[in-house]
Amino acid sequence: MKKTWIVFWTVFVVVLSGFFYLFWDFWKDTTQSDGERAKAAFTAYTTKWGEQKFSDMYEQLSLHTKRTISKEEFVSRYQNIYGGVEAKAIVVEPMYNGDVKPGDNGQINFHYRLTMETFVEPISFTGKATLVKETQNDLEDWYIHWNPSFIFPEMKEGDKVRANTVYPRRGEITDRAGRPLATERVVVDIGINPGEWSQTSQAGKMAVSKLLQIPLDDLTSKVQTTTSKAKFIRIATLTQDDARIKQLEKTEGLKLHKKTVRYYPYQDVTAHLVGYVGAINQEEFEKRKDQGYKTSDVIGKSGLEQIFEEKLRGSAGGRIVITDADGTEKKTVVERFAKHGQPLSLTIDAEVQQTIYQELKNEAGTAAAISPKTGEILALVNSPSFDPNAFVLGMSATEWKQMNENPQKPLLNRFARGFAPGSTFKPITAAIGLASGAITPADSIHVRGLHWQKDASWGGYEITRVSDYGRPVNLEKALVYSDNIYFAKAALSIGEEQFAKKSELFGFHEALPIPYPLDKSKLYNDGFQNEIQLADSGYGQGEVTMTPLHLALVYSAFANDGNIVHPSLLQEDKKDGYWKTNVIPADVASTVKQHLIQVMEDPRGTGRGARVPGIRMAGKTGTAELKQKKGELGLENGWYAVFNVDDPRLLVTMMIEDVRGRGGSHVLDARIKRIFTKVLKE
Repeated sequence: MKKTWIVFWTVFVVVLSGFFYLFWDFWKDTTQSDGERAKAAFTAYTTKWGEQKFSDMYEQLSLHTKRTISKEEFVSRYQNIYGGVEAKAIVVEPMYNGDVKPGDNGQINFHYRLTMETFVEPISFTGKATLVKETQNDLEDWYIHWNPSFIFPEMKEGDKVRANTVYPRRGEITDRAGRPLATERVVVDIGINPGEWSQTSQAGKMAVSKLLQIPLDDLTSKVQTTTSKAKFIRIATLTQDDARIKQLEKTEGLKLHKKTVRYYPYQDVTAHLVGYVGAINQEEFEKRKDQGYKTSDVIGKSGLEQIFEEKLRGSAGGRIVITDADGTEKKTVVERFAKHGQPLSLTIDAEVQQTIYQELKNEAGTAAAISPKTGEILALVNSPSFDPNAFVLGMSATEWKQMNENPQKPLLNRFARGFAPGSTFKPITAAIGLASGAITPADSIHVRGLHWQKDASWGGYEITRVSDYGRPVNLEKALVYSDNIYFAKAALSIGEEQFAKKSELFGFHEALPIPYPLDKSKLYNDGFQNEIQLADSGYGQGEVTMTPLHLALVYSAFANDGNIVHPSLLQEDKKDGYWKTNVIPADVASTVKQHLIQVMEDPRGTGRGARVPGIRMAGKTGTAELKQKKGELGLENGWYAVFNVDDPRLLVTMMIEDVRGRGGSHVLDARIKRIFTKVLKE
């Protein structure tokens, strides 16, 4: 019996202990579960916040909050504000500190830290959230009392957030004298207000169509295809001084907005060199979006504007501010000042550029001008050209089609391309021949007739010259008369290996040391294929190609004792030394220069038509024939390469396309004469 009681009491104590433990655990949980459940609720809320799941966030708001703001308003507010500041990488970190218990009012408070990136700068702040325990949809849980300070601490009910990008000024591009080649100006956007336009009379619409030279059908189509929420549909952009603006201001249904845009004062004169800017396209944006570019930005599209985009652009600033309901600023949340683009100062002389362009205008051609002593590039000219301002203001489809289909190709940048230099290459052959000993100034050839070939192995191929002078021709006469046969024979005497090796000293097959992409000048495409190609190369045909700038640099060797000046396009890149030193011996450079003077001064010299009284000039003309096969008449390009001899200040190379039947290179005579007269005398 006693044993039975012992068992009974033992079991009783164990059971009682179990009940006591369960009660203690239950009691303990009920005192802490509110805190733990509140933590769990707030952790879930902050996770959704970081993921910008605003709709889910709304479901965790208190009943009091839901009575003050609808779900649609809540979601829209976050989307608009976070979208406006370009919020990303949002992290909301609850700041829990030990056990949590409801206060006397039954509420629980949590602090949190929010960090996020914006289009201006990263933002970080701490805030406090109040949670209340209540039942919603038969579920008792802890819910968040929300207010506008959750967005930014200083915000109160009725406040708004304004986000503004502060755009930098694009760096100016100027010439050597500080003349602006790319700057800015104010223009006026002309736009349609769809709501008001629908009330405009047919006569009024026709007047706008006629004034802006836009078909009425096009205007109607723009309005019909634009979203109904649009309040401004741009149809044209005019300069601020356009006389049509006064009339357009009075037209019902139109709105006018001023804005600042890129402006090119020299228009078509410097278009290919300076380039232009335009709206960034999707492909460009994808490549640059990590560099802070926006889909509304403009970007350099060609020329120096494109090459120096990063330097000229600068970096945008921005402001995020809190305003009251009336728009009055209350608090600046974050601000970054714009960093304006850096200016670009060129060695180009805009007046020289314009002078040369006027001589090329209405022709297809190109030219380069340098200072033969310093290497400063004074002009890089292309014709035909275009007005880059048309791209900035907006070009119609018709205008673009006309430009793109123009057979003279105004968009083609000719000064960046290599062309057969024709007889302007002969001084290079002469210099290589003299330097290598393959020819001497006294050596002469006596070939009768206009045609010559080395031997029967050439088949039907012959070298042709313009005139048979009926007497032996030495180096000087060969340059003065521009004798193809002399220089074909000279190239054969030099030989393939020596010709190729010596030409490399002049910079062939090498990029010019300037920050502008130009074709490399070439002696051949893949070596000399035969003797005929070598012979043709001696007078600038075959596969020889040169850019006008490289040709000018090579000619600087004749003005600098055999040294080629270092070219500079930017003022900051000017160098005192040479690009290529001792390319040819000084006596060879002097000999060739004296012969080039005779090209300009000899009564039978091919350059005599470009002589300027009172200015000694040294130069060479050239006519490059472009044809697919022997016996056909190909296109002819006329060339000049010339510099003033005494105190050399100007060296010009010029090429005009399609001169056959117009006098060949003599099409350039008067043009070269006027350029040197204006630049050096006037």
